[in-house]
Amino acid sequence: GWMRLGRGNEVSPSVSTVNRPEKPLVLYSYEGNQFCRVVREVLTELDIVYELRSAGKESPRRAELSSITGGSSQCPYLIDPNTGVSMPESADIIEYLYKTYALWTPPSELLEWISNNVMSLAKPVFGFLAPLQAGEKDADSNFQTNLKEAIQAIKEETSTDAVVVYTYELSPFSSETKNVLDRLNVDYKEISLGKEWLPGLIAEGGAIKRAALLEMTGQSSLPHIFINGKAIGGLFSGSPGLLSTLKNGDFPNNIVKKD
Repeated sequence: GWMRLGRGNEVSPSVSTVNRPEKPLVLYSYEGNQFCRVVREVLTELDIVYELRSAGKESPRRAELSSITGGSSQCPYLIDPNTGVSMPESADIIEYLYKTYALWTPPSELLEWISNNVMSLAKPVFGFLAPLQAGEKDADSNFQTNLKEAIQAIKEETSTDAVVVYTYELSPFSSETKNVLDRLNVDYKEISLGKEWLPGLIAEGGAIKRAALLEMTGQSSLPHIFINGKAIGGLFSGSPGLLSTLKNGDFPNNIVKKD
């Protein structure tokens, strides 16, 4: 879903400087409707000039909209004269706007706030627990041998695909990372380490791989993204993280696109 948390206050760094609309878009909308508001926020975020046609109850523009759509006066309704596209439904409109006029779709700002203000405090705890969970203190666990083997396995796994993402199935950060990559339309390989890092939820072999990621990169939390064999961290955290990579324009242009 779209967790906006104040979006629309400024122009997004994801805005494409190449593909800009020559003609103003048209938006049928009315105040007090949260779905209309979120579309207006995105139009502001993408710095798109548009004509706002207020279509509140009893407005003659309701009948105008109904004649355009063949009977429906549902708002929001977007018309893009640059592409010939017309559509209702805020989620579809937002997806279209980012896909057409942005280089990438920004992830949830709520998750970014949680990452910066909550998860950052938990990082030392995760770093302490990861090797313990993998058997570092168990006398008969062969921890060092298993760790070396896991490091080698990660090196092999991340050498065969341009983009590799280690995930947890229940992690909202992992899901949002995949959403960002999907909207970039790039091919990537996902490697799940289980449902979550907790005992009973992590997959067999997941704990030692988590410890290996910590040993290799200093970060045990997931998602963990590798681009061309190099670790960049997670969605928001890491060196420098996926979001910073996109903002800085450092995401490789030669990554294979999906068919």
